[in-house]
Amino acid sequence: MRMFISEPSIILFANLWDATWWFIIPLLLFPMFVKMWLFYIRKNYIMNLKWVNLQVSVPIEVLKTPKAMEQIFAAAHGTFSHGIKWYDKWWNGEVENWSSFEIMADSSGPRFYIRVVAGAQKMMEAAIYSQYPDAEIMLAEDYTAKFPLVLPNAMYDLHSADFILTYDNTLPIRTYEYFEAKEADEKIDTISTLMEALSHHTGDETTWIHVLIRPTDSQWIKKALRFRDETILTTEGKKVPFGDFVKAFFFNLFKAPFLKEDEELEWPEDKKGEKLKIMDLMPAQKIKLEAIDMKLSKLMFESVIRWTHINRKEEMNLANTRGIAAWAKQFADENLNLLRPYLPTYTVTAKWPFKKRKQFIKKRLQYESSIKRRFPKKFSMMNTEELATIYHFPSATVKTPMLGRVEAKKGTPPASLPVE
Repeated sequence: MRMFISEPSIILFANLWDATWWFIIPLLLFPMFVKMWLFYIRKNYIMNLKWVNLQVSVPIEVLKTPKAMEQIFAAAHGTFSHGIKWYDKWWNGEVENWSSFEIMADSSGPRFYIRVVAGAQKMMEAAIYSQYPDAEIMLAEDYTAKFPLVLPNAMYDLHSADFILTYDNTLPIRTYEYFEAKEADEKIDTISTLMEALSHHTGDETTWIHVLIRPTDSQWIKKALRFRDETILTTEGKKVPFGDFVKAFFFNLFKAPFLKEDEELEWPEDKKGEKLKIMDLMPAQKIKLEAIDMKLSKLMFESVIRWTHINRKEEMNLANTRGIAAWAKQFADENLNLLRPYLPTYTVTAKWPFKKRKQFIKKRLQYESSIKRRFPKKFSMMNTEELATIYHFPSATVKTPMLGRVEAKKGTPPASLPVE
């Protein structure tokens, strides 16, 4: 044992370790420290953010299309920092601010809310009034406060999920332009299905829908253009099967001894994709190409749709939650994209073993994320047109009786009215 320890190489290593351990160990632990530091300062920054809840009601006779809501989402992009400064990121923990466009429905019907950081309140109010001059905007308390801080409990149960895009973020969903018609009475309001489903709640039954959005820059577009070029404007390449390589190996093994000086061994090669011209594309490919170009031409947001349904345990019925699925399916285009629940957040499903325990943990986490409007790590990329299709104020074609609206327009006093 002593002879082994006294080997020169071991002694050299021990001396080297004694001289450098104080540098190597911190170097190895530094990445972990950076992650923990960022987590701590970002959590502190987010906890100190001041939020305001704006309840928005629009008149019954609103005839505007989701195009008006698209302008509001474009205004919401104005909170983008265009790159957080190094000092603010690493010392103050600053992150890109986000907003939440919300629908809350209970026994009194659906209501519309917009939750923004306090500094963006005036900007958001101005954007709403510019498109809906007769709208009523009121500061409201956080409606999630009526429930306990932790659910489910002995009294209440819940179901929840985050909805994201199924396929690549470059591909858009079906947007409101698909549903529009020349005649006003023929137009389809995509939010009418949701309003009808949310108008039949009774007792303590409550549904929250939060469309969380965070503005982003154009760096993502480079990746999207690469996806477009590789999947649409390039023919699919063909890889050589492994069996062909095996055959070629044995064939060349026997051929090599008899090979002449001017001859070479032949090996199979992968066939690379070829560039296509737009005129050579199939009709379905042209539609996909136009849809991608449309999506990339508008302002982009990191986005997620969070749905939460709460009710007393004895009254919870999963059938009452199917309206959200029907609403999401109308945006589906199998040639492009569609919305689906992100399974790690979908409280209805869990794998064995300990299925019920896993569902319970999912529900706790989803509920906490809902009341805190926590922006998730898994999200989709959507532009203003897609977001306006998903979330907008109902038009006059939506006849849901329980929908909270402004019953009459507010008129300005006549100019000839005498004043003191």
